[in-house]
Amino acid sequence: MVPDLPPSSRTFTRRGTLALAVSIPFSGCLGAISSVMGNQVPPSVPTDLRQESLGVVDDEGTIDIVTDADLTLVYFFATWCGPCGPQREELREVREEYDPETLAMRAVSPEDDEQEVVDYWEDHEVEYPACTDPDSDIHSEFGVSAYPSLVLVDGDGDGDVRWHTSGTADADEIIEQVDDELVDE
Repeated sequence: MVPDLPPSSRTFTRRGTLALAVSIPFSGCLGAISSVMGNQVPPSVPTDLRQESLGVVDDEGTIDIVTDADLTLVYFFATWCGPCGPQREELREVREEYDPETLAMRAVSPEDDEQEVVDYWEDHEVEYPACTDPDSDIHSEFGVSAYPSLVLVDGDGDGDVRWHTSGTADADEIIEQVDDELVDE
């Protein structure tokens, strides 16, 4: 039962409830803890992380998460994440801008249903390797807990994180970050 409130307070309460209900699908896929803490990306990540490939794009048994390309862009996503769809499309433009030796791209999903991720990848014709990380080992090393998230790692062998973001980033912003790092090399 709603307590007796002045009409203006009841209206605010209804509007506030409606605003909250409408905003949830658009708030990103952060989860309860993530929305409070956010990503905790370290200044560098291990360069020897390998994960079993899903066989999309290439047939390798495992893929290096951080590659020996000039830069590696690691995309953390989930098939159920609403904002990950638009981010995936922005990344398509980024992939077209650079050859894989300059900018390698990897995608990591927390899901344990590999076939669902493979189907998602193939349905959307994504052109870079993906893997699943159901135990969150890679997520932990990268300090990522929000979707979508991007982490740009230098390919100099030190695993230095050059840029990272959570939520969606447009292709121009990502390209600008990559270009800035390529100039600094």
